[in-house]
Amino acid sequence: MKERSQIYSEATRLLKEYQQFHNETLIGVPEGIWKPKVEYPDLPFALEPFADQHFGSIHVDYDLLDKHWNIVEQTPNYGAVTIGDDIDNFIALGKIATGTYENPLPPQLQAIAYMDRLEKDVKEGKVGAMAYGNHNNFGDITGYDWLETWARKLPKKIPIFTAGGLLHLKVGSQVYDIAMTHRYWGRSQLNPTNMVKRFMEYEYPDADVYLTAHTHQGELLTFDRAGEEKIGAVVGTYKLGVDGRGETWARQMGIGGRAGRAGMAILFYPNEHKMVGFRHTEDAQQFMLSLIHEKEWKGQKIDAKPIKPDVEIAELYAIENIRERQAEMQSGNEE
Repeated sequence: MKERSQIYSEATRLLKEYQQFHNETLIGVPEGIWKPKVEYPDLPFALEPFADQHFGSIHVDYDLLDKHWNIVEQTPNYGAVTIGDDIDNFIALGKIATGTYENPLPPQLQAIAYMDRLEKDVKEGKVGAMAYGNHNNFGDITGYDWLETWARKLPKKIPIFTAGGLLHLKVGSQVYDIAMTHRYWGRSQLNPTNMVKRFMEYEYPDADVYLTAHTHQGELLTFDRAGEEKIGAVVGTYKLGVDGRGETWARQMGIGGRAGRAGMAILFYPNEHKMVGFRHTEDAQQFMLSLIHEKEWKGQKIDAKPIKPDVEIAELYAIENIRERQAEMQSGNEE
C-alpha cells in the first residue's frame, strides 16, 4: 500500500498531465482577428450580430431569422458574428428540462441543422467569429462543450470565444476592436445596456464596440468615453413568439408582451475610424445598397455577384437593374 504522500504526488502529476492534454485540445480563444472579404473596398462593411437565435424552439420567428441571414448572405460588404444561444438545446436535467417537452427536434438535430447553414456561411467568408451562450452550455451538464464540439466542423478557422473575447475587425486601413460576450454582470431590465458599460469598464475599456445578449432585450447605444465614440448593444432575440402572442418567457420575466427584436447592424468605414449603428438590419441594408447604387451610377464598377435581398427596396437597387438603367440613359443621350 502506497503512503499518502505518494498518492497525493501521483494524483497531482496525473492532474497536471491532463491539464496539459486538455488545454492542447481546446479551440476556444480570448482574442482573434477577422479581415472580411468585401466586394466594394471603398465602402463600409456592415456587421450583424446574431444572438439568442434559439434554433429548434417552437417560439422562434423563423421567417425573421431567415430574412436576416438572407440579408447577410446576399448583400455585398455584409457579414455576421454569433453571440450565443444559437440553438435552444434544452437538456432533461433540473429546471432547464422545460424545453425538452415542447421542442420537436432534440438538441443533436438542432445542432446538425443549425451548423449546416453556418458552415456554408463561414466557407463564404460571411461569419467572422462565434461566442458562447448559456443555452449552448447546457451541454456541460452531460459532459460536452457545445462550441468546442461543433465549431470543429467549420470549414474555416474563425475565432471561437468560449468565454467571450475581443475581435479585431480589419476594414480597409482601419482596425476596430469589438468586445463580445453572451452575458455579463450588471444586467438590468430598466437599463438594458448597463451590463454593456460594466463589460467595458471591467474587461475592455479601449474597445470600440461592445456586444452582449442573453436578456432577450434589444437596445443599441452610441456614447462617448474619454473622448472616444463607442457603440454598445444588447442584441435582442428571435424567440419572439408567433401569431402575435408574444413569448411566454419574456412576459414571465417582466420584459413585456414581446421580447426585444433581434436584427441590428453596425457599419464600419474603411478609410476613417467611423461607425454607424442601425437598430434594424433592414435599414442598414437599404443604406448599403444606396451607397452601392451611387457608386455604380458614377460608373465606378467593381464586379460583384447579383444582389437579391429580402426587402422591398431590393428591386430598386439591384446591381443588374442599375446597369440596365445606365445603358438606357446612355442610349437616350446618344439619340
